Amino acid sequence: MALDFIAGCIGGCAGILAGHPLDTLKVHVQSGRGSALECARTLLKGGTLSSLYRGVRAPLGGVAGVNAVVFGAYANTRRALPAPDALASHAQAGAAAGLLQSFICSPVELVKTRQQLAAPGAMPRGAWAGARHVLRGGGVRALYRGLGLTIARDCPAFAIYFSSYEAMTRSDQSMSTVFVAGGVAGTLSWVLLYPIDVVKSRLQGDAAGRYAGAWDCAARSVRAGGWRVLGRGLGAVTLRAFISNGACFTAVAWTERAAAAVAEAGAGAGAGAGLRRRAAAAWGDASLAWGDVMQDAPDRYYDV
Repeated sequence: MALDFIAGCIGGCAGILAGHPLDTLKVHVQSGRGSALECARTLLKGGTLSSLYRGVRAPLGGVAGVNAVVFGAYANTRRALPAPDALASHAQAGAAAGLLQSFICSPVELVKTRQQLAAPGAMPRGAWAGARHVLRGGGVRALYRGLGLTIARDCPAFAIYFSSYEAMTRSDQSMSTVFVAGGVAGTLSWVLLYPIDVVKSRLQGDAAGRYAGAWDCAARSVRAGGWRVLGRGLGAVTLRAFISNGACFTAVAWTERAAAAVAEAGAGAGAGAGLRRRAAAAWGDASLAWGDVMQDAPDRYYDV
């Protein structure tokens, strides 16, 4: 349904705008530029939020495609399964959505990560300008660096995401419950797959080509910083995931309810118009009959 794609797009934009500052902080911490507090101080040194929103154009530029694919593929896949209301179906549909969206999300996240880590002026702003910059340096392969890690993260993450949200909102779909359930679902999907995201961020942010691949990046990161490096930035991610995904699901629910209200109002207006037409027709017939009576038309009212 078109509504699934539209609602996903609106929800994705809301989630990006709500959570991007914490995503920027997460990328800086994951890249080893200091603790969360040190990175926050550095980013806020100028006294504005512009540094925290650096690279936001890339995810906003791709969010329409990413979230349209996620929510559209999830809804249509779930409806096609034998038991669409079962939690297992929600998980399977979520995994399918995660697989499909990885092919859009991976290059978007690579451009965003490079822009977040780049010194001012070192990389052009904007999603398309950043993508062209990467393509000129290494072609399509460079733009899709980290795709395997994105798939490994997003297939199970979206299975957890949609099934846990569904479980928490089956008995109560008030807006407050939707926000909390979306936040918790997003947090679970991030926390459980977070080590993969750390390696992916490091690999995609490696513009100099220090890492030969995903395994090399993971091994060298652990050797340099111990196993704790795979949990670096988790606090910022947890807060960001809750706020961003709560906002996303709230916007999706609001869009779906607004569309339902508009459709219901349209149906009511159509029914009212039909009733008015029938009343006018009945009034016309009554007027015609009364006119005949007044004219005493024997050919219609009496046997000749």
